[in-house]
Amino acid sequence: MKVFDFTNGTKGELMGDIKLTDYAGSWIVEKGGDTFKVQLAGLHGRKNERWSWHAKAGHAVKGKNIDIDPKDFGVDAICFCTGEFFHEWHQGHPEAKSHWKWDVIGTTDWNRSACKSGILKAEKLAA
Repeated sequence: MKVFDFTNGTKGELMGDIKLTDYAGSWIVEKGGDTFKVQLAGLHGRKNERWSWHAKAGHAVKGKNIDIDPKDFGVDAICFCTGEFFHEWHQGHPEAKSHWKWDVIGTTDWNRSACKSGILKAEKLAA
């Protein structure tokens, strides 16, 4: 899986190639007793790409979750593609629709600054 710099809010330089992730964390965040849904603001990628922010992502190794850290790549945020997905009900049909799934994870500091700068948006959910 190719990992790219996402510090500026767009797919940037190729940072490395690692094993495909086994999990991705939620896009729901708790802060100060409130619950927020965090999403990428604006459009990203092409029409057949789906982009989403996650609190974390990583690999399961011997029953332990090992999170990927953007700092391991020398940047504050990364993005990576986890593959092409077909809508199950269309599989085997010539008109099958597919999309490429892209995930974004950032450091805690990057997540905060990305919300302030408009790269991410945090929507408060009703209690």
